[in-house]
Amino acid sequence: MPERPRVGGCELRREVLAAPATVGLLRDLAGVHLVKWGASAELVDDVRLVVSELVTNSVAVCRGEVIVFEMYALAGAVMVEVRDPVEEGPVRRAAGPGDEGGRGLLIVGALAEAWGTRRPPGGGKIVWARVAATR
Repeated sequence: MPERPRVGGCELRREVLAAPATVGLLRDLAGVHLVKWGASAELVDDVRLVVSELVTNSVAVCRGEVIVFEMYALAGAVMVEVRDPVEEGPVRRAAGPGDEGGRGLLIVGALAEAWGTRRPPGGGKIVWARVAATR
C-alpha cells in the first residue's frame, strides 16, 4: 500500500480491549477528532461508519484481546487502521436479506477509495481503509 504524506498533528492512536462497547467508543472518538481536524460532515459520517465496521470485525475475532486503532489524515484522505492479534484476514460474505451480519466489508468497500490487510512484524494483522475527503 503506497502511503501519502501524513498531515501534521492530525493523528489518533488508541490501544483498547476488544469488546462490544469499544466499537461505539472508537467511532465517537474518531468523529470528534475529525471535526476538530476540520473534516466535512460527509467525511465524518463515512469515516465513522468505516471505523465501526473495521472495529466490529476485530471485536468479533478477538474479544478480550488488545487491539490498536489508528486514524490519521493524509493529503486528501483519512486512513483508518485496526490491528489485532489474529492472523486470518477478514472475508467478504454474501449476506442474505434476513442476515444480521455479513455486509461490513461491502460497506467499507463502498465508502473507501481503497482498503486491505497487511501483516505487521510481530504477528497479527492490520486492516486498513483510506477514505477520500471527496467522493
